[in-house]
Amino acid sequence: MKTNKQGYDPTTSAAVSAIIRAAVIVVTVALFAGSLVNAVLGVRDIAVVLALAAPLGISAFGFLRAGYNEAAMALLCCVLITVVTLILAMNPLGVHDMAIMAYGGIVLFGSLLFTRKSFVLIAGLTVFAATAAFAYDLLGFSRSQILRHTGWPQYLDFLMILSVFAILGRAVAERLFGSLGEAHAAATEDTLTGLQSRAGFMSIGATRLAAAAARGEEAALVLLDLDGFRRTNLVIGHEAADNVLRECARRLRQEFGEDLIGRLGDDEFAVLRIGLREGHCPEFARVVHQAVAFDHLGVSVRNAAGFARFPRDADGLEPLLMAAETSLVGSKASETQRCSGPGGRI
Repeated sequence: MKTNKQGYDPTTSAAVSAIIRAAVIVVTVALFAGSLVNAVLGVRDIAVVLALAAPLGISAFGFLRAGYNEAAMALLCCVLITVVTLILAMNPLGVHDMAIMAYGGIVLFGSLLFTRKSFVLIAGLTVFAATAAFAYDLLGFSRSQILRHTGWPQYLDFLMILSVFAILGRAVAERLFGSLGEAHAAATEDTLTGLQSRAGFMSIGATRLAAAAARGEEAALVLLDLDGFRRTNLVIGHEAADNVLRECARRLRQEFGEDLIGRLGDDEFAVLRIGLREGHCPEFARVVHQAVAFDHLGVSVRNAAGFARFPRDADGLEPLLMAAETSLVGSKASETQRCSGPGGRI
């Protein structure tokens, strides 16, 4: 799965977050339950391994809260790979059908949710761990009591079945998330400028602000409204006016390509920067304001700008947008103060 040109990454979607959250809960509960059952049965070594692994599974929630879905998945998979490998080494049944089910499940989970690079790394780690478990068993170092039933042919069968899981799972993921990514882009991308539409800006912006809040970072939202754009449409025509909007988008992408940029209305643009200190917000707003002040196709393009600071002025994207809108209204009403913050201060 690749991110598209608008920065949409399927691993950061709300649906994937919900899936990972459910996986963390299920795995954590399973680890605790397995530890309890093995403790009751007197298999203390395995019980200790499962008990130690459970808190590591819970720690994946920390990555989820910060918006790092793929890191949460990677941690969960690494915990499971380690637990499965240790249990196989201590299992009196040796490395048998359990290896196919356990390692195959991890690879299938990863193939459906990871990006390509991460999937290759997790799949490689799984194969390495499984190979070590098989070799440990076949060389007689494990606690297996059925060594005579296990051999290298079983290892080759394991690799073949694991490959089937990986290839089929990945093929499904590529087609599914490719289609979802295209549908997402169609729903959230502004077709004229290539920037995020209001829907896309609100969705991605909310996610980024939530992650910033979890990391204790500040942010700034700047709104721009082009002066007299309706008159521009009448003077130079709709097609030429559309080219003016495309030029505005190009300039914003050129200057603020790492930030979230959206076209929220016919002639209204927004730029959201994460990790900007509160004292730097006015200067950032001025730079954004100046970036969309130019002459194009014989038209003098000017704008009014308003900004708001996170979390000082608002603690969410909707209220932050409202605060920036209020500042923008003040800028539009002023002949001299064309860029302002909350309360008219800049």
